[in-house]
Amino acid sequence: MCGIGGAWCLDNSKLNKRDAERLIDLAIYLQSRGDKAFGFYNGENVIKFPSSAKDVIEMIDRIRPFSELVTGKRMFLMHTREPTIGDPLKNKNNHPFELKTIVFAHNGMLYEYTLFKDIRSGNPKFEYDYEYIDTYEILGKVETDLPETDSFEIGVAIQEEYNKYNDFIEALERALSYLIYFGDMALWIYSKKDDLLALFRFERPLFYGFKNHKLWFASERWMLEEIKVKKIKALRDCELLVYSRDGEEYNDFIEFKVKGKSYCVEDYVEEEKDIWRDWRFYL
Repeated sequence: MCGIGGAWCLDNSKLNKRDAERLIDLAIYLQSRGDKAFGFYNGENVIKFPSSAKDVIEMIDRIRPFSELVTGKRMFLMHTREPTIGDPLKNKNNHPFELKTIVFAHNGMLYEYTLFKDIRSGNPKFEYDYEYIDTYEILGKVETDLPETDSFEIGVAIQEEYNKYNDFIEALERALSYLIYFGDMALWIYSKKDDLLALFRFERPLFYGFKNHKLWFASERWMLEEIKVKKIKALRDCELLVYSRDGEEYNDFIEFKVKGKSYCVEDYVEEEKDIWRDWRFYL
């Protein structure tokens, strides 16, 4: 179990000092879902450390005010980690992950997903061209060092589809339509090229709402309520939500198939759910 959350500025708004206080509170609430690592993306750098959100924020504050990493920015996207695969003491395994076109973080787990196993094995015949970027330090040392976690494969799948179609939403639709067969997930994904933020969930919780011309989101409703976010909604299973600075750009459901028949989550009933949980027998 991990936590994801953050803020996305709409129109011409920017994050201010009060927003920084809310984000600090939200980060500490999120660590109730995972305290082995904390990371964030503020539109400029991915910053992550193998420690709790509270400890990381206090450490950064001793170097420079943490609020300086928030104020004036147009997004602040976070992750707190409770690891499954990949040692959190190896910072390359912590979220967020940054590739050529996207930055993303994942709550959940992929099961038996081995499409990209050659990446981890170091197979010299596998041509890796996704331009992975891992920033280890606040001041920006950049190294290429592939993560060992299953979550990273989600980003590779999305980036591969983006490389083919050069369309963020189409890449998400195509990648997620088969990734949901292999696990559960709540995701935030940012397109650096298009300046778009996507939220998606399948069998992991994710909520969003609005305050002061900003979209706020978190893994649990109460976290948003505590920071006084209004109009809170829960994403439904397989719902993909994409926001530009002007507002909602896309909102639809990713379809899946059971026994060769397509289902939309809006038509999803309990009898099919029992079949769906045995997905490996129908692939």
